[in-house]
Amino acid sequence: MKNEPSRARSSRLKSALPIGGVRAASLCIASGKGGVGKSVLSASLAAYLATRGRTLLVDADLGMGNAHILQGVQPSSSLVDFIERGDTVGDIRTRCGEGLDLLAGGSGVPHMAGLKREDRARLAAQLAELEVAYQFLVVDSAAGISNQTMAFGAAADRLLLVVTPDVTSMTDAYGFLKVHSQVRPAGEALFVVNRVIDEAQAYQTAARFKEVSQRFLGVEPRWLGFIPDDPAVGASVNQRRPLLLAEPSSLAGRSLIGISAQIFSELECLCPRGLGRSMHAVSGGEALSDAARAAQRS
Repeated sequence: MKNEPSRARSSRLKSALPIGGVRAASLCIASGKGGVGKSVLSASLAAYLATRGRTLLVDADLGMGNAHILQGVQPSSSLVDFIERGDTVGDIRTRCGEGLDLLAGGSGVPHMAGLKREDRARLAAQLAELEVAYQFLVVDSAAGISNQTMAFGAAADRLLLVVTPDVTSMTDAYGFLKVHSQVRPAGEALFVVNRVIDEAQAYQTAARFKEVSQRFLGVEPRWLGFIPDDPAVGASVNQRRPLLLAEPSSLAGRSLIGISAQIFSELECLCPRGLGRSMHAVSGGEALSDAARAAQRS
């Protein structure tokens, strides 16, 4: 399998792309700007879902991935090997724990931030093959509104935005939602407010974000809750463990458990479209990327 020429393997996968089958319910976790705690949330959510069903965590920050750090693993292969050596996504998975696998992104590999059309199509086709083996698929996306990031967000069953009370975070999250709502008008967006000092600040931030989104976009994202600013988060990062495993009884840990339970209930009730299949249906996300470019110009 590994020795098969990548072009021939890509053609074989495209022709053999599974049409039916139960697929993983997918969630893309995104943010308008970096540094808002998106990867910390992704790590804990993936760990929680893994206790409910087999879960695949995809580090879609392909050029600056760090999901492996928060799972405490050192992958021997990553999506860089998928692109540069022609490995399959099945070959490059890293086991993080019982029921949880990781597709690691590259670390400090700039060209991975913008894959070629054919590479994106091959990734979509192989994810479509792989996702039938999982119940849940969590995408830890890159920050911002790159075409690649928007394609992952539009292809997932649900989008979860991470917002902080910082005005730049809310502004950039609004920008992300604006593009997403044009790329996938029928998609439902969820959001959480992270790093709040108290409940009042959380409610104020959530109300403001919903009000602005409704007024100017005609879209009201659904608020799932908040995560307090808590030193336990930094401690869990230094331990290289998901917060739910390292500090489950902390204030932030308890909040994350509640949010994760809501997301599990949400995903469990879906009829999954299939992340890979959705991306493959539009040429590996190319049509989604074209729509994202048009939305960014509007």
